[in-house]
Formats: sequence, C-alpha cells, structure tokens
Amino acid sequence: MEDSEKGAERKVHEFTVDTELTKSQLLPFPRFIREKMAFGQLPGVRMSGLEAIVSKEGHYMQFVAGPERGRYEALVRVYLDRPLKVELRSSAGRDEDFEKQLREVLFFSLQFFEEEARKSTLYLSFVPGSPKTAELRRRPSVISWFFSGNLLNIFLLAILIGVVLFTLIEEYAPIALMIIMTALVLSAGRLSSLGSPWKITRDRREVLLVQYNVPEGEMRSLREERVEQVKLAKRKAYDLFSECPGLVCEDKVSEVFKEAGFDVSPKDLLVRRIDVYGMVERLAAKFNMAVPAIVITQDTRPNAAATGFTKNLATVIVTMGLLVQLDEEEIELVIGHELSHLRSGDPVVLFSLVATEYLLRVYVYWQHIGALWLPYLVGVFWSIFFFGKFLESRADLDAGLVLGKPKVMAESLKKIGFRRLILEERFLEPGAGRLGEWMRFDPHPPLYFRIQRLESLDLSRPPRHPFLSSVRAVLSGVANSRKAP
Repeated sequence: MEDSEKGAERKVHEFTVDTELTKSQLLPFPRFIREKMAFGQLPGVRMSGLEAIVSKEGHYMQFVAGPERGRYEALVRVYLDRPLKVELRSSAGRDEDFEKQLREVLFFSLQFFEEEARKSTLYLSFVPGSPKTAELRRRPSVISWFFSGNLLNIFLLAILIGVVLFTLIEEYAPIALMIIMTALVLSAGRLSSLGSPWKITRDRREVLLVQYNVPEGEMRSLREERVEQVKLAKRKAYDLFSECPGLVCEDKVSEVFKEAGFDVSPKDLLVRRIDVYGMVERLAAKFNMAVPAIVITQDTRPNAAATGFTKNLATVIVTMGLLVQLDEEEIELVIGHELSHLRSGDPVVLFSLVATEYLLRVYVYWQHIGALWLPYLVGVFWSIFFFGKFLESRADLDAGLVLGKPKVMAESLKKIGFRRLILEERFLEPGAGRLGEWMRFDPHPPLYFRIQRLESLDLSRPPRHPFLSSVRAVLSGVANSRKAP
C-alpha cells in the first residue's frame, strides 16, 4: 500500500463511464461489488482495500488494483456521480492495457448494477402534445405488435394466408399470396404506427422520461396498491410540461410527486428530455434520405427496427428501453444502423429472396424434393439468415462511417448485449469465437465480432466497398471461429 499511497500524489489517467442512474442510485455500487461480484472482486482485475468514502469532493469508492498478472499497481478512485469519473494514481506511471481492461470491467459491472437498480425504479414517460401518452402503459394493439420489429411475424402470417388460399384457389394461390404479402410488407411500417399515440412528428418531437428511485421494499406497493397515485403523478408531470416546458426539472417534478402523495426528494429523480424527431431528422440528412415515420414502443428491451420499403412508407421503431438505457449519442448510432438498412433497401432484398425461393419451390422443383423437404427448408432459411449477416455487418460499417463514431456504436452494442457478452465469455477474454455462434438462425453476426470490428475501424482508411468488405469480414469470422480460443 505504501507505493500506492505515494502514487496517489500523481494522477496518471482518468476516464468516465456513462450511466442511466441517479446519484442516489449509484451510492450502493460499492456494496454491490462486495456482495454480488465473485469474492468482492472485479472480474479479471487484482484488487484490494475496497472502501466507500464521503468527502467534500463527493461520494466515491477507492481500491488498489492491477492486472491479474504483473506487478503494476494503481490507486483507483471512482466518483459515484453521473457519469462515473474514474481516476488512477500510480508512482509507476501509466499502463494503457490495464486502463483499458479496468474500463471494460467497470463498464460491465455497472451494466449488471443498472439491471439490478431497474427493479426498484419507476419509469414514467410521455410525448408532450399527445395526451393519451399521459396514461399509464397500455398493451399495444395487435396490429401494432404484429407489424413492428422484423419480417418474421409477416412470414408467419403468410403461412396462415397460404393455407386459406390453397383451399380456395389452389392453382393460383402462390401468386395471390405473393401479391398480398408484397402489399403487407410495403405497408408494414404504416400499419405498425396505426392509431399509436406514441408516434413522433415534427410537432410532437420529444419524449419526456422521469425516473423515480423507489425506496427499498415499496415497488410492489406502487404496482398493486398505489396505482391511482402513480397515475396522478404522471398526469401532473404531463400537465407541468404542457404549461411550463422550460421549468421541467427534478425540483419541479419532485413537487408534482408530493402533490400526488409521494415523499420524493429531487435526488431520487432523473428527468430527461429527448428530442427524438430532431435526432432522426439530423441522421436522415446525413444518410441523404427523407425523414421516416417514427414510433416509440413500450418494450423495455433496448432495440430499434426499420420497416417499409420506400421513402414514403418507411418507419423507424424505437423501444423505450433504448431511450432509458443508452445516452443520446449511442441512440443516434443505433438509429443510424436502421437508416442504413432503409437507404440500402435491405428489406426489399430479403423479401425478394424469400419470394423468389418460394415461387421457384412451388412451381419448379418442389415435386423433385420428395422426402428431403424438411432438411431443404431448414437449409434454405438458414442460408437466408446467413445472408442477413452480410447486410447487418454492412449496416454497422455504414453507420460507423457516415456518422464517424464507430467506437460509440460499439459502446451501444455492449450495453444492449452485455449479458450475452459476459455469459458467452467472448469479450473480456477476446479470441476466436465458437462456430455455433455463427450457425444460429439469426441474421446478426455474433456481438463480439460486431464490436471488435467497429473498434478496429480506421476512419482515415475507409473501405471502398462496404458491402464487399462486410462479406469478406463475415466469411473470415466464420473461418476463424473454427480455431481454438
């Protein structure tokens, strides 16, 4: 400890880690590490002397740490604020490899902590100018649910329609089915937003998000016994914004909650105003395309999707989970990925592949397949999913190049898929992936591959042909996945 104390006199490096949590929610982070992490240690880091400290500089946790192998040692101080500020002090100077490793393990540890904190967080969100969003969350309409996301639901619908058509007009059923499915896919984006109060427009451009750190043990009461008070608090917050939008902040919303019967301190609240329309408008300009329709869904999973084929029928769908868990810069990169799909016509390409295979199978060679029909169908659809990996990789690359922030997009993917990355042990211990990760019926390449490719992207030497570059990268990733990690 003596060397570390001497080293504390010289700060050698600092960095920040973004978080969605309020200051009060961050205070138990040191206890979380002691109790929830293995043996009270950050994974992959040698550390000792973890303590929580309150000083005039604020709340922070402090510990001595270094790489598991090696003699390097630093005093690490993590300030429990938004964002987390991390300082390293060492008499041995800097160790950039350790700094990168420490940032990664703090990042992933914080993701698990945030996941735990969400269980005791009340989220109230609404779109100013859309009174129905001031009501508590309702189930989405069947139409909105069915036509949002990807084409899988539409393909399931195709099977049902096909059965009906074959019983009515067997000879022309395949052609009739393709006409119906083309119409449905062309209008999927508009159908998904039909009647939705969460549609974002130029006049209703913002989402206002209030996070309330609920006292321990009271979440169940809010959900079961105090629902009317929650409704009142949300309605009052909506009215407050409508009357005085410039005054909406933690102090004012705290007063609203108190009027609804809650004893709430401003430090237990986080108020965010997200100009979703402005964000998509800026991105669309960079991708040289019209602003698509924008719909917010109440899905708590962080995700975004794009539907529709043409500029006039395109829709971008953003989940509430994405707005909650990512910062605005990261949200932009995720939406940019979806705009890349729309600009390149990827939905048209995938639908054309499926439609062409279907018509050829029905009219040309189905009678020759015989008993091999099941492995044939599995092989065909796996091939289409695998082709989708080329498109997803190209969309990653395209968004990184157009927006010029590939590392920010990598951060967003880490947040979205942190649990899979940790459980599969493909990221903190980088190396060759498993072949099974590439063989899934999933149009997305493995997360570790997407992240490492974005982080290694050199903006000064961009690939001339993003699609061909993505094809080569995916095929190389599959080939390398056969090697031992």
